[in-house]
Amino acid sequence: MDDLRDELVTFLYDVKAIKLGNFTLSSGIISRFYIDLRILQSYPVYFRKAIFLLKMLVFQRIGWDGFDYICSIPTSGTIFGSALSYELFKPHIYVRKDMKSYGTQKKIEGDLRSGSRVLFVEDVVTTGNSLLNAIKTIFDQTENNRVVVIMDRDQGAVEKFRGYDIKIDRAITINQTIEVLKKNKRISDFEYRTIKDEMVET
Repeated sequence: MDDLRDELVTFLYDVKAIKLGNFTLSSGIISRFYIDLRILQSYPVYFRKAIFLLKMLVFQRIGWDGFDYICSIPTSGTIFGSALSYELFKPHIYVRKDMKSYGTQKKIEGDLRSGSRVLFVEDVVTTGNSLLNAIKTIFDQTENNRVVVIMDRDQGAVEKFRGYDIKIDRAITINQTIEVLKKNKRISDFEYRTIKDEMVET
């Protein structure tokens, strides 16, 4: 698993899915690095490697019978959540950011049975606010929810969700990422320290 994680991280950097610079995130945070995993859908081999990492994470930490549904967080999370549900033969739903203004005006897409256990899937998590909003949308219909993410930016989401008694399992963390990139000579010592400093600040 470690070798697969390291291979995926190096690939993501090489195709510029991991970028260094100055970026404003959707949360409003100013960051020295940016992660865009949506690019993986254009690389089927590495996309499957990412899904395999998630699948192994589910088997090791949660178990196949530890949840009833997989729920994606649009838009990028849906790419990975729907593929994971296909791999695991689990029903898939997703929660819209905003309720539809037409038709049935649904916010939840799919057929969710009340009292179900839901595994939420996200590609990248920073503060976890959008993820938490999705969970709150279906909270009264579900129980014992869990979360898996491909990449955790290590900027407070795990601690925040602990306060709601919800566990986040991560396939890769940003601290693991920069160790891999430094080891494989993708980033300089200065870039490594710069990202480390941001982790301390947050």
